[in-house]
Formats: sequence, structure tokens, C-alpha cells
Amino acid sequence: MDGKNTRYVTIVERNYPPNRSITGESACDLAQFLIEQYDIEVHIVHLDSNYQGGSNPRKPVGVQHILPAGYNGKRKLKRFLASLKEGRALIKKAIALNKGPIICMTSPPLLNFWASKLIPIDRPWFLWSMDVFPQAFLSSNLTSASNPVYRYLNKVTYKNSPKTLISLGSIQAKYLEGLYQKTIKKIILPCGIMLQNAKENSSEVAIPQWKTENANKIIFGYCGNVGEAHSPEFLKECMDAIDPEKHHFILVAYGVHGQQILDYAQGKPGITIFDSVPREQLQFIDVNLVSLKEEWVNVCVPSKLVSAVYMGTNFLFCGIEECDNWNMMQDAGWLIKDDENRGAQVSKFFETIDKETLLKAKKRAKLRSDKMVDRSQKSYHEIALAIIEHQY
Repeated sequence: MDGKNTRYVTIVERNYPPNRSITGESACDLAQFLIEQYDIEVHIVHLDSNYQGGSNPRKPVGVQHILPAGYNGKRKLKRFLASLKEGRALIKKAIALNKGPIICMTSPPLLNFWASKLIPIDRPWFLWSMDVFPQAFLSSNLTSASNPVYRYLNKVTYKNSPKTLISLGSIQAKYLEGLYQKTIKKIILPCGIMLQNAKENSSEVAIPQWKTENANKIIFGYCGNVGEAHSPEFLKECMDAIDPEKHHFILVAYGVHGQQILDYAQGKPGITIFDSVPREQLQFIDVNLVSLKEEWVNVCVPSKLVSAVYMGTNFLFCGIEECDNWNMMQDAGWLIKDDENRGAQVSKFFETIDKETLLKAKKRAKLRSDKMVDRSQKSYHEIALAIIEHQY
């Protein structure tokens, strides 16, 4: 497809299919759209890495440039240093390719730091803010705002602003503009909607055994990472509130608090533990559980809630109202305020939720799902047009 009229874009992300991360799958979904709808030649710079969790492997598209991964263990300092080295190598490779504007995602941590530091000022680049670094280091209590290293990383990260922000919600977009201290073109694209993988119709997907065995019960589910941004206490309170005669709980847990949650769930009646649940089976969970600690609002926006609503199901969200997840999709779920009354709120919800309430909520989720698909399709087109605008 090389030629003077060829349009290019380079996407930079640590993980990419067949790696099973939601960020890599999102990059692949966008890449497929750009190739099929706009004939844009998409280059992807990523690592030869593995990610725990995710759904069924997806077939990669685009021209891949695969670099070796560094340390991926649990020693935080060693992992941080490896991430710095990986991020630098990824951005340098993207610059050297010279294939259109660069879409910088945010894994590994501080990838956006290297984008700001290394991408020439006359080279257009976009920030796809799956997570916000270095602010995430503050949220996880790994450092303080007065730390000189953090101050340096923060100063450099927000010195060279992108031409376009691809943010997970309008609240996050406003937050990022505050960090850059300038108005930037914004495209809103929630994470968790795979437009190029056609949404499966429930009549076309085999009903899982855990659903048929609990057909008369309300199915709750938590399927994903239990990281620093999430509340393990909320999940424990939900497990304690289950009435096995009326409820069943599907659990997939990994990440920092994953083993703690799995250990807590062992032997509890009404809970089934799996290593993974395919994304298309989310539609058989009545209420997906999601949490986000206040200090992580805007720093990340959980994809689990978006995926759940996209599949036409409901959610129970533990967090604050002033965040994108609740702001965008509150009509499809319920809020548990993360305060001193959280446990009592959880108990009341489980005591009062019934099939009739769920049926009404499910109708609202379907309407919200259709609106999300329309919004995401529009955003994909906006991204394509921005790429075309910034060819050089």
C-alpha cells in the first residue's frame, strides 16, 4: 500500500493481540476500523509480552513491530525501571518508523512521559488516556507530590501536549486539560466496546452451565482485575450479603488483591470461581460489580462497567458520583457510595433487589448500550479524520 497518497498512523501500546489485555484489544479494534473504513495503513509498536486475564485471544491486524519485553515480576522498583526502559524503546521505535501521527496509549506506565520528551515538537501525536501517569503513582501511594523525581516526571509529561486527546470520558478529558494547562481537541471513547467484533446476540451464544443451573436466581459477577484502584472490601461485603437461595456469584479475580479475594471466596455458598469468563458471556450476568476508589477517579476509568452495559446488562458501582463511569451510565445501574455506610448500603441492595427491578433496569441498559455504540462509532470516525488531518 506504499505510495505518495498512502495515509499512515502508528499506535504505541505495551500489549497487543493475541495478548489478551483490554487496552491491546481496544487498539486492535480501532486499527481494524481504520484499515477497513479509511484504508489507513496502521503500524503497531508493542512488546512481546503476556497479560493475565482478558477474554479469548483476538487475531491481530495491522503492521506489527514487536520489541522484547523487560521484567514483569512483582518487585515494584525493578518493574518501574523496566517500564521506563520499555516505554523509551517503544516511543523511539515509533518515531524512527516515521509512519504518520503517533497514537500513544498509556501502557507501560510513563509511555506518555517519553512521548512528550522524545517526539519532535513538529511531529503530531495523540494521547489515548487509558490511565493517567505519573498521577497513578500518587493514587497508589508510591510517592508524594513533593518528591523531586515525581515533580520532574510530571513537568516533562505535560510540557509537550498532544494534538488530540482520546479520553475515556468528558470528566477525564477536562482533568487532562487541567494538567496540560491548555485547551486540546477532545474525542471521547469509553474503553470496553469492541465495535469491530460484532456484539453477540444472546440467541447466538451458548448459555453457560452456570446460568442454566441458576436460572431462577439473580446472577452477580466480578470478572477482572482487582488492582490498587479497586475496593476488595466492597467485593467481600457483596460476597457476605449473598443469599444462596436467591443469588449466585460468578468470580474471576486477579491482580494485586486478586488472591486475597479468591481466598475469601473459598468455601462460601453461592459462589463459583473461574479462571476467566469470555466477554460474550457477560450478558448472562444480571449485575456486574465494579468499584473505583476516589483517589483513582480520572486516573483510570474501569472498562468492566462499560463492557457490562455494552452487553446489555446492569452494574452495581462502588465509588463517587463525580466520575465518568457513573456520569455516562447511571441509568443502567446502581451506586454504592464508598463511605462509612458502604456495608449497610450493600446489605440493603442485596435484600431489596428482585427480578422485576432487574427487568426494568435491563431495558434501560439496552437503550444505553445502543447510545454507547453510536457514540463510539462517531468517535472512531473522528479519530480517522484527525489522523488524515495530521498527515505530513
